[in-house]
Amino acid sequence: MTAVAPVAAEAGTEGPEETRERGRAPFSRVDTSVHPTLRVYSAGNFGEVAPERLSPMSWSLVGRPMELGTRRFIGRVLGKPRWTTGSTYIFTGYLGLRPYHNLTAYCHVADEVALTEPEDVTEAYFEGVTPPPPSDVERVMGWRKVMVGPRMLNELLRLRTRNAKLEQQVFAFEQDVREARENGIDWRLGEFAVRGKKLLEIAWEVHITCTSGAVAAEVIRRKVTDRLVPQASSVAGWLREPSELPWNRLFGLTGMQSGPSDFLEKVFYEVADDHLPWADYAIRPMAKPAEGGESVSDVSPREALIGMKSALRGRAVDASVLFLGDMMSVREQSKSLAMRLLHVHRTLARELARARGVADADWPYLSMDELSGAAVPGPAEIEERRESCAEALALAMPDYLDLRPGVSAAAAPERRPAGVSPGVCEGPVIGIEDMPTEEGAVLVCESADANIMPILPFVGAVVTARGSQYSHVAILCREMGVPAVVSHPLATQLTPGRRVHVNGDTGEVRTLD
Repeated sequence: MTAVAPVAAEAGTEGPEETRERGRAPFSRVDTSVHPTLRVYSAGNFGEVAPERLSPMSWSLVGRPMELGTRRFIGRVLGKPRWTTGSTYIFTGYLGLRPYHNLTAYCHVADEVALTEPEDVTEAYFEGVTPPPPSDVERVMGWRKVMVGPRMLNELLRLRTRNAKLEQQVFAFEQDVREARENGIDWRLGEFAVRGKKLLEIAWEVHITCTSGAVAAEVIRRKVTDRLVPQASSVAGWLREPSELPWNRLFGLTGMQSGPSDFLEKVFYEVADDHLPWADYAIRPMAKPAEGGESVSDVSPREALIGMKSALRGRAVDASVLFLGDMMSVREQSKSLAMRLLHVHRTLARELARARGVADADWPYLSMDELSGAAVPGPAEIEERRESCAEALALAMPDYLDLRPGVSAAAAPERRPAGVSPGVCEGPVIGIEDMPTEEGAVLVCESADANIMPILPFVGAVVTARGSQYSHVAILCREMGVPAVVSHPLATQLTPGRRVHVNGDTGEVRTLD
């Protein structure tokens, strides 16, 4: 595979229309180039869980390994078509210092898999927007098309084993770096940089594989339950429960000194979170769960539904629901491993900068490959990047970028509200920083990640302005049995204290006063 490298570009010399014509991004000196054919980008899940802007260092630890991991997974499934290779980023993009998914690329992959459609991808992860027009890149034909389904299934069946092995490797890596810091780390920095790079690529590959697998698993679940369960759509929300989530288990280890839960005290995705300007965009760290508040039902709605069916039908429904739940579970677990690895790289970046004579204020403007490579960019290049990044941060980078020639810069599809966790609740609105003071409080926020899990047992419902069917907040709410509606326009208008009605089945949110 040809290495993927950022493409330098003059900042501030072109407008959006010139960007479309020339096929590259002029927003920042460290931007990736715009793909020549696949030209519709969306922040998608990045827009919900990651900082709006990432430092070049953090992008090198998130976007680059995610790109490479996605290429490997898609290459194995589709038989390595030519369009999944080359030096231009295909599945991700870093434009104006904002991380993006290439929506055209992911919709094209969905169109190649027999069970799925582009609408399944946008419904699951891109807030239900209308998919972009089909691309004209190479399509899978003949025997390769026949093998796409079996190859995809083979990848998904290996996920839990791969994730378990990765967790052992991540734990060993964490311990080795801690011990080296106590005994002298300089002579092992090169080794750690190589190991960290490989582990990050594996972690993001596992994460993107189960993220893709959840789309296929949802289609299978829908087809099975629609055939075997009367009015299946009315109970669909109860049938998307993850088998287990890693967050409470990790919080149980917070008493362990220098343990695997240390990363929970730091922000996710951004390793330069104590450096300006990146600290201004960092998502707050996850709070420790309060005691109590969580109730466990002896029988889940899924088990109750299965119990009402014949043995054969019950097993079919159970298998499809558990397969989907397993995909969601491994997705959350692989994400926690990626965040743990990013936390280790906070240490490695600082230690490498010190060893290479790079100022502490400068390393966030480098990539990890540059910082650990043969020649570190000099002060003049770093200063130019700093100035270019400052200019890019002054730009408003939208959630949706359609960079096809002739398309208006203001073009953006409408996001659709969706009920993602069933149930009905009426109560007062609280914000992300508030603790509920009465039963049935409704948490309303722009978006949310695993950092809201500690408060979930104490709220009656969640409403967000961003989100999709398989956003992390949707998975968490279903796990905790909290009604939730995502991508709702009222979420930006509701103020604490207002009383609202929330229906997590239908996606309805309305004020009561």
